[in-house]
Order: sequence, then C-alpha cells, then structure tokens
Amino acid sequence: MKGECLRLVIISILISSLLSCGKKKRTLFTEMSSSQTGINFRNDIIESEDYNVLTYEYIYNGGGVAVGDVNNDGLPDIYFTSNMGPNKLYLNKGNFQFEDITDQAGVRGRSKWKTGVVMADVNGDGLLDIYVCYSGPGTGQERANELYINDGVKNGAPHFTESAKAYGLDAPGTFTTTVAFFDMDNDGDLDMFMVNHADMFYNPFYNTDKLRAKRNPQFGNRLYRNDNGHFTDVSEQAGIYGSGLNFGLSVAISDVNNDGWPDIYTTNDYDERDFLYLNNHDGTFREVLDKAAGHISEFAMGSDIADYNNDGKPDIAVLDMLPESNHRQCRHPAGCSFIERCAFVS
Repeated sequence: MKGECLRLVIISILISSLLSCGKKKRTLFTEMSSSQTGINFRNDIIESEDYNVLTYEYIYNGGGVAVGDVNNDGLPDIYFTSNMGPNKLYLNKGNFQFEDITDQAGVRGRSKWKTGVVMADVNGDGLLDIYVCYSGPGTGQERANELYINDGVKNGAPHFTESAKAYGLDAPGTFTTTVAFFDMDNDGDLDMFMVNHADMFYNPFYNTDKLRAKRNPQFGNRLYRNDNGHFTDVSEQAGIYGSGLNFGLSVAISDVNNDGWPDIYTTNDYDERDFLYLNNHDGTFREVLDKAAGHISEFAMGSDIADYNNDGKPDIAVLDMLPESNHRQCRHPAGCSFIERCAFVS
C-alpha cells in the first residue's frame, strides 16, 4: 500500500512538472536578437603588455552608451563607445530596427581608450550633440576628449563635426570617466561637470594630506562654465575639489534641497570620499555630505538621484564595490580573496 501511494505521488509530481513546462512564462520585457534589431556592437577587451589590469586599473569598467534622438524624427537613437575599437551610432528606423551610420555620421572616434559618453544640446541649436570621454594609458593628447557637434541631416543621416578644442572641452591629459551637462547658473545654457580619476594604483600608504593639498591637473574633477558658447574651467573658484587622490566614477545632478538650483553628487573610489555640492546661486558650490549623510560608501561606483519613495523629495542611491561583510568576498570556505588576505596581514 505504501509503495502504491509513493508511486501515485511521483506520477502526480511528474504530471505537474510537464504541465508547468507547457505554460509560457509571462515577462515584462522581450529580448531581441541582433539579427532582429541590426545592433551587433561588441566591446572586446584584448590584453597585452601595454594594456592590462597592471597598466590600467579600470580596464574592465566598460565603455558607455547614450540614447537620444539625433535626427529629430521622434525615435531614440543609440551611441556606444568602445574601449579599444570604433564607436558605433545606430539610427532608429522604427519597429526596433536600427542602422549603423557611424562612418556616414563621422563619429567613429580615435583608436585609444574611450569611456563614458553623453548626448546633450551643447550649443543650444535644437540638435543633440555627442561628448565622448577618453582615459587609459597613452599621451595626454591621446586622452583628449571629443565633442561631436550635430550639423543636421545630410544625405539622409545626421552628420557631426568634432569640435571639443574649439569649445574648450577637449581637456587633454585628463583621465575622464564621464561628464554631466546641466545649467548650473540658471542662465539658459548648458555647463559641464567632468569626472576624472587617477592613473595610479591605490596605495593605503599614500600621504593623503599631501595629495589633497592641491588641485591635480589630470586627476581632479572639473566644472566648466558656458560663456557664450565657449567653456571656461571654473573648478577652483567654484569650490570643486580636485586632488591627486581622486578616483571619480560617477556624477548625478538634481535639485536635492528644492531651492530651484541644480546640485551635484559625485562618487569616488578608494580613500577619497564622495562629495555633495549644494548650489550657492552665485556660480559657487559648498560641500555638505558630512552634514547631509550619517554614513557613506567606502568604494563608491555608480550613483543616481530620483524620488524613490514618491514623497516629493529627491533621494540618492550609491553603489559600493564591497559587500556589507567579508563573507561574500570569500572565494570558497578554505580561504578568502587576495584583498582580504592582505587586509588581515599584521
């Protein structure tokens, strides 16, 4: 009798499993293949003696993506940056069909290391422009950032002219992660905050006081004011920190105190902490994070600002590289990661 009951239970389980397999799982999103969309971009990383995690610590941070309507046809287009290969601009043809117009648009970029990318109407002509950030090993000129100004549609596709130097935004020599365009002084044009990072491995024995003592021309974050179409670096006079200890990885812009003026939150990896800059309404900012937050991330990565609980107030989300405890860092029960072993050595 017991054996018969067990047999019936097993059959019931098998039937239930087969019936559940036949049901199509409901999802909110549908994955679309490159053969359907025409988007076949890949950001391949090829290590060598010149490019590896020892020569560039952020080699696996990835590239960037920007989405915007570059030809004003009502459809969002997509631009990808490639760390080691050509960038790609895909024009939205409708019905999730995209066309690679990179060469026709003139936005391939240089062969060196590209990082973040942002679309914004930099010159205020009603057309989205594209700003591409550069970093990694190489000369200062090889790391100069690019600004592609949108010339409008020509021969059926938008065309761009690289104009970063003409606008004062090439910033040669910096190690730029990303930027944010926003109207910091409410004068109707876009200014820019630039997130940079150091090119050296973090060392806990750095003389941090010495590194923080003065602004670093390559590693420090920068704030550019738009002066009638040309951008001026006003970082120091505006109160923006830019030390040699800076490992900037993200920036988020929002009016966090609801006074009608945009404020800045920027994250830092390693020993330099994050900064929350409140707008003083006079072209300067005051840093208030130690007063605004009870605790902050130690190894901050990405960040975002949004009203997460729908109470009418902007909230700040920051991603940290490390978990709350060392449990998740352990590779297996027999031992922990290299970083943890170093931390425990006396």
